[in-house]
Amino acid sequence: MSVLFPRLLPRQAHKLYEEYKSLTIEELEQRTALRHDSAVYAATGGDRVREKDLAQLRQAVVAVAREAGFPNRSTPAAKNDFDRNVGELLHRTAGLAPAEAAARDIWVFLALVVLPDVSFWRFEKRTDERFLAKDLTRHVFGRLWWRAHLVHDTDSSDPYAALNILGEGAFDQIYARRRALGGSPQLVRSILHVWNEIETGGLNETDLLKDFLKRLLRLGAFMSFETLHNEQLNAEVRRAAHDSLQAFHAERLPRHALEHARG
Repeated sequence: MSVLFPRLLPRQAHKLYEEYKSLTIEELEQRTALRHDSAVYAATGGDRVREKDLAQLRQAVVAVAREAGFPNRSTPAAKNDFDRNVGELLHRTAGLAPAEAAARDIWVFLALVVLPDVSFWRFEKRTDERFLAKDLTRHVFGRLWWRAHLVHDTDSSDPYAALNILGEGAFDQIYARRRALGGSPQLVRSILHVWNEIETGGLNETDLLKDFLKRLLRLGAFMSFETLHNEQLNAEVRRAAHDSLQAFHAERLPRHALEHARG
């Protein structure tokens, strides 16, 4: 059964965000809490999370943040490590079912009530998309849980190993297409597995990934990925990646030939 987390509704969330975005990390640390008078819960679907579990979750996330430099300034590489580690931590320990994790207001509660100091440390620009969960692919914590959920492989000795394959921008390309692609963890794992295999040979990886995903979207219009065994699915995904590579290399050949002729 899923654990139900408190939900901080938009009106109060906006109020807290406007108040907190100008505070220092030290001041935000003094505002952390495990409850909020305006928080609500889903009526059914599981047991409410205990405050002691929220306290343990906060302690664990803060420990990961400290390894990345919190509360001081950090490097992009250290913050990427923070993202991977917290994504695994949240997915492994929070006890959320996907239906509960899809509720944006629970992530707002975590970001603005339980972990405001860590949240605003992670994103120094403090734009509202990172805290108010208008889009879960951008939220400071929600995006990490979903990234971990989509790559989680129970058959692997390291179920979260695929978190190391793509960065945030690349993974967002997959999750932004979640209705057709990102909603299937099996397909996402196959995409990551195949992407990790290919040699891009100096090609623009962002453009190549976009083309690769477009081919899968077209394929998904007449194929049910969920009905395929892993080997079959990997074969179809690998074929789409190969077609993208061939197309990109073909585009480069005339340009190189022209440059050679001019030389």
